[in-house]
Amino acid sequence: MRTNHLVPRSGVRRVSSVSLLLVILIIGFVQLGVLIPIANPTLVKAASLTDSESSSSEFIPTYRWNLRDDDLPLVSLPDHISGNLDLSLTYSMGQFQFPLFQSLYFNERVGKYILMVIPNRGRRIQLIDLEPVEGGSQFEAKDASGLRLTGKGNLKLLSTSEGTVYTFAPFQDDELHCVRIDDRDGLVINLKYTNDSSIETISDLSGRTIRFSYTDNYVSAITQSWGTDPAKLRKTWAIDVRLSTLPPINRGEVAMVSKHIPTNAMKPAYTDEMIASDWTLAAIFGGPGAVAAANGFEPRGLGSQYPLYRGDLMGDDGRIRRGHLSYAMHLYGSEDGTAETQLYVPMGFISNSNEPTPTDAAVTFYYPILGNLTDVTLAVFHVADFHLSYEGGRVCIGRIGGPGGSIGSYRHAHLEFYRGDTGLPLAAARVKLRIDPVTVFATNTSVHVRPAEQIRR
Repeated sequence: MRTNHLVPRSGVRRVSSVSLLLVILIIGFVQLGVLIPIANPTLVKAASLTDSESSSSEFIPTYRWNLRDDDLPLVSLPDHISGNLDLSLTYSMGQFQFPLFQSLYFNERVGKYILMVIPNRGRRIQLIDLEPVEGGSQFEAKDASGLRLTGKGNLKLLSTSEGTVYTFAPFQDDELHCVRIDDRDGLVINLKYTNDSSIETISDLSGRTIRFSYTDNYVSAITQSWGTDPAKLRKTWAIDVRLSTLPPINRGEVAMVSKHIPTNAMKPAYTDEMIASDWTLAAIFGGPGAVAAANGFEPRGLGSQYPLYRGDLMGDDGRIRRGHLSYAMHLYGSEDGTAETQLYVPMGFISNSNEPTPTDAAVTFYYPILGNLTDVTLAVFHVADFHLSYEGGRVCIGRIGGPGGSIGSYRHAHLEFYRGDTGLPLAAARVKLRIDPVTVFATNTSVHVRPAEQIRR
């Protein structure tokens, strides 16, 4: 799946693949002085690209799967690993690569499955629709990929035109994860998952194993075991956790809503523009894994705590009823609102609060120029561990989840933008002063649709 698109990520999240599919390409924010490097290593099956193709590929440097040599680790990894394994650990799917950390998604509204893939010779992610055929018991792609999906009990078997079969099983996160790959050449790859539906090990029938270690919800190390007893070999690769981005995705129709959207909602659908806007804002204000809600639609993981739509509504009298997210933005550390993330603000402010307010931990920053606008005050509510630390073109001001905004394990920050040098206005005055957050910063228009795991709102 969050992505996301994409919100810069330092590694693969443990909590859910919903938080893994965040695939927006954010090269830099020139106006803000924020520059985010691009991570590009992608694992592919050796048969997909020859050595010459791999070395000359314009977009995708490749690692090699050692499928037939039991004396080598299952995957050849460099000494130094960095970047985003949620897209880089892939297996061949004909003309595509399938990222093993991703899921198979079912769109109940239109009755079809959706799969995210990466073309062998490109970096642009694609979404493949698997539509029902033969009375709805089977599904197949209408494009040239030749993918076909059939049911076997509670399992789903995805077959390629080459004969490779991927087996997907439902897990506790209500998603379908790949648990087995039967390669067209008779090789078998098994995937084992943790209790929170993240990959624990990948292994083949010879006993070679790839094991993933997690720290703070991100993959922090990969350990491979191979060889035969008593000469069993083992090596661990530490993951370089740093801010990075992933490729954009191609346009595709992805529309699922978990929260009930009332018929009188001012924004009845989560559009492509809203998607790009939210991920841009998350990249500006949040740390790795951050999720932004500035367009009225919150993550589906919050449905149990906040099942109602919190955007603007049109009353029977024709007047707009403002919601909690009207001209306001929430920032979360995860799709379910339980994880923490660092809070950042752009550089360029000339004055700021000395300390958070005592009730809702709000701090303010005044900018002569902020993004597309001039003369703007930014107010950030629910700031924990408030401090100012200049990091990579942004200013870290603490963490989300400070006083006034946390109930139990719920963690978020609330951001508002006001016209003028206002400090923190009285509550009654804020509505007239607010600026829509989506108008403050230019949206990355190269992103046209949500990542599959980001089908969440």
